[in-house]
Amino acid sequence: MTVPDTAAGFDRLREELQDDERFFTPVEAHGLLCAMAVHPDPPEDWPEQIAAESVTVPPELIELLRNERERLAARLGGGDGVQLPCRLDPHEDNEGRDLASWCIGFMAGVLASRDDWPDAEEEGAERLLPFVLISGLDDDPELDELWQQEQLVRQMASSIPALVDELFLSMRGLEEAE
Repeated sequence: MTVPDTAAGFDRLREELQDDERFFTPVEAHGLLCAMAVHPDPPEDWPEQIAAESVTVPPELIELLRNERERLAARLGGGDGVQLPCRLDPHEDNEGRDLASWCIGFMAGVLASRDDWPDAEEEGAERLLPFVLISGLDDDPELDELWQQEQLVRQMASSIPALVDELFLSMRGLEEAE
C-alpha cells in the first residue's frame, strides 16, 4: 500500500480531535501515532488509547488513525523522520499543545505495548528517558533532580525527533545509517 506523503490526514485528524475532551488533543494524538509508527507490530486495539476511559472511538476515527500511523511509518522507513506539531521547548506550558503533551501521547503508545519496548534495565532504554522526563508521568525524585538541569533537558528535547528515528530502526533490528 502506498501512503501519500501529505499532512492532509493529520489536518483532518486535528479537526476531528480539536476541542473534544473525550479524546487526546491533536498534539497528544501525534505523539501516540509516532509511538505506534515506531512499533513494527502495534497491538490491534492501540487506537483506543486516544479516548478517555469508557469512550468508544468511532470507526471513521480509527481508520483515520491507522492511515496516519501508516503514513508516519512510511516517512520513518524512508528516512524522512517526523516533524512534531509543537515546539521542542520542554518548559513551554500550552495546555495540550506543547512538547509535554506530545510526550504524554508517545508514552501512552509505549505503555499500550510495554513488553515490546526496552525495559529500564535494558540496552536502549536511555532513548526513552527524554520522553518520560518531559511527559512528567513519572514522579521519581531522580527525574525531578534531572529536570533542574535546564541545559540538559533542552538538549534532550531537541533530540526527540532523532530519537524517534533511532527507536524506529532499533525496534526493527536495523542498524543506524552512518
